[in-house]
Amino acid sequence: MIRRLPRKLLFLLYISIVTLTLLEACVRLWGYSERHICDPIYMPFNNSQDIPYVHKPNLSNARARGLAIINTDSMGLRSKTAGEQYGPHQDNEFRIALVGDSVTFGEGVRRNEETFAQVLEDTLNRRQDALRVKVFNFGASAYSVRVMTATLRQRMLEVEPDLVLMAIIPADFNLARTPSVDSLGYLTDYKLSGFMPKNSRVRLLLRKVHLLYLIRDIVYPFLDQTRGAEDILSAGELPESYSYLKEFKETAEQLSAEQRKFSYSIVLLPALSRFGKLSSQLQADGISFVDLSNLRGEFTQDQFRASKFDPHPSAMVHRRIGESLAAYILENNFMTARK
Repeated sequence: MIRRLPRKLLFLLYISIVTLTLLEACVRLWGYSERHICDPIYMPFNNSQDIPYVHKPNLSNARARGLAIINTDSMGLRSKTAGEQYGPHQDNEFRIALVGDSVTFGEGVRRNEETFAQVLEDTLNRRQDALRVKVFNFGASAYSVRVMTATLRQRMLEVEPDLVLMAIIPADFNLARTPSVDSLGYLTDYKLSGFMPKNSRVRLLLRKVHLLYLIRDIVYPFLDQTRGAEDILSAGELPESYSYLKEFKETAEQLSAEQRKFSYSIVLLPALSRFGKLSSQLQADGISFVDLSNLRGEFTQDQFRASKFDPHPSAMVHRRIGESLAAYILENNFMTARK
């Protein structure tokens, strides 16, 4: 015979359920977790262990992180047109292959037209008419400098670029920041339900619980006491992962000599944390770069952030990045050299 639970226990269970339900409703109304909710837009990249995931190709009006509504082309790159395909490089074209993390991808920017990648393309096409410019956005959430360098080796040459760019923020030097992808197309890491199997159906249900994202963001900083790359750079030091910037340069120069000739550059993006002495080291090592981090000073914190809950750069900041990057490319004659 099954014994009935004591009334006190039943009452506590009832109160717990009601309390959690009310908290979930409050977090949803507050909107805190909306930027974390997305469709299963990712897939494994099987050609290299150094690139754990890419975006699924041919997505149409899919929901990405940061409230972005995205299309992807036939290569899985964020694009104005879903399923867009590209032919061989034409003589009147100037192709830019751009890799970075969620900032480059455009999390927090709802429309593709407002990402700095698209602003860069539009600005260059507006300011000159000798060449038709196309920017290919290989950026993806939580890519580290290691993944970006691998993307140059494994993916970017497919579009026959004239210029390859690695756009970074200080957090990109944290190699452990890059998660994996499950069988459905969601990113998985140890921050949320990490104790469960990667492809667990329970994990899928938990992704829809907005309260958990709030709890994670409150608790995780207390659990993770490791010294991040942001702290190292702010202290005027260089993280070990700086070596991947050297590798990016060496890889670009080697591939340019062996295959189609192209130029390269590192782009230091504006961010809430600082690069410290990174630009001085890049200059000392002869690595081509442009420092746009000072653009951060042009905006208040509210203007810089995509929303009050999202620290990614806003569409306003993306526009300044795209226009400044276009000016850098024109002033340094990258396009003239390719004619």
